[in-house]
Amino acid sequence: MPSLSKNSEFHLHWVGVMLTQIGAYFTLIALPWLTLSVANNNPTTLAVIMACFGIPHSLFILLGGSIADKYSPLLVIKISRFGFALSTLLFALCLYLYEPSLVLLISFALFAGGFSALGFPANQSFIPRIVLPEHILKANVLTMGSSFVIQACAPVLVGLSLLGIKSYLEVNGLFRTDIEHLIVAFFLDAILVTLAACCTLKIRHQDKELSRTSSSVFRSMLKSFQYSFTHPNLKIILLYLMLISILIHGPLFIMLPYLVKVTLNMDESALSYLLASQGIGTFIGATLVAICKPNMQNLGKYILVLDLLTAIVFIQLGFQSSLVLLCISLVAIGCAAGFTVVAGTTWYQVNVPIEKLSGAIALVLFAIHGLIPLSSMLLGTLLDRFEVSQITTLLGVTTALICIIGLASAKIRNMGKVSSAIANQATKLKEVPHNA
Repeated sequence: MPSLSKNSEFHLHWVGVMLTQIGAYFTLIALPWLTLSVANNNPTTLAVIMACFGIPHSLFILLGGSIADKYSPLLVIKISRFGFALSTLLFALCLYLYEPSLVLLISFALFAGGFSALGFPANQSFIPRIVLPEHILKANVLTMGSSFVIQACAPVLVGLSLLGIKSYLEVNGLFRTDIEHLIVAFFLDAILVTLAACCTLKIRHQDKELSRTSSSVFRSMLKSFQYSFTHPNLKIILLYLMLISILIHGPLFIMLPYLVKVTLNMDESALSYLLASQGIGTFIGATLVAICKPNMQNLGKYILVLDLLTAIVFIQLGFQSSLVLLCISLVAIGCAAGFTVVAGTTWYQVNVPIEKLSGAIALVLFAIHGLIPLSSMLLGTLLDRFEVSQITTLLGVTTALICIIGLASAKIRNMGKVSSAIANQATKLKEVPHNA
């Protein structure tokens, strides 16, 4: 393999990942906005549509890693990107030709959720196949760093683009309804993901037959479950992440568009500012990990303290009426999340055997993202019955209590500490491929 600077396969993969991430923000902003417009700002309907996106997303996060191991990560990435691009293009055409309906929204959400998640684990597992072992860390830094930059910049650029498109359509008399600019957003997402898919067609990498697992997809997934939930550290981490996802990160997925459109009565650009603020915070948190180089044995304490601070910030979200203060709050939440993501990923790479890493990471992704449909439905139901401030107080206080209990429990606060026997086993297994 060539050096990283001359590795065209890595460059194509990197560009494809960035194009996909940029395109995703057009749908991330347009889909909830379109849903609220069609449903007359009904939060329950928004929760249902997001759940329809999230349920197949959750399923294919679990299956994606095993499918990529069974067949080929590159093949899975191609199917994921072309499938998502085709689904989004057809959805945009239907919106242009027909009146938007809940059936149309649900159908798109189901297909888009499935195709987008299919390539999620494959994108991460493909890098070790196309770069030299000594270049993997640098490749991960480049891809993760660009991801955080996109997360910080793309929402604002997308929001401004939608405002520009809306103004252009109004000036030229092409603005028949209030969703034409959203239709353009879906078209742009489809174009960007198609370009990303074309990047994969230029990659000539061929997987060796020996690298593919002989066991079935479901058997591989079952082994990942057994390993993670019998490991003394992983089972605590996974159960904790599931609770935090349901209480904090899942509700944010629904709450942000609802706060902007219904509570603050603002346009799509305000939502883009909030998402960008969260992205900036994530980048800051990730940078702090690189600067501070925290002791991974204290991972549990870091996570519990940061989530306690996140819970406090989350409580006051429901009492805010200022976009600036909301942006500052989301920078703080993003900072905690960025620190946790990078530190947690590093912990997994160090402490989980290499042949079990893909399955273990798939379960972590499910714990973080897979429960969003459940929390979305919960929040949609609560928004119909309670004020936003009451909901943020309830969820935030519950999260804070969990963090305090966790800090008081030696077993939970030390979930990052790995016994020497397990650590030695992971180290030995990681050394095998390099000695082969």
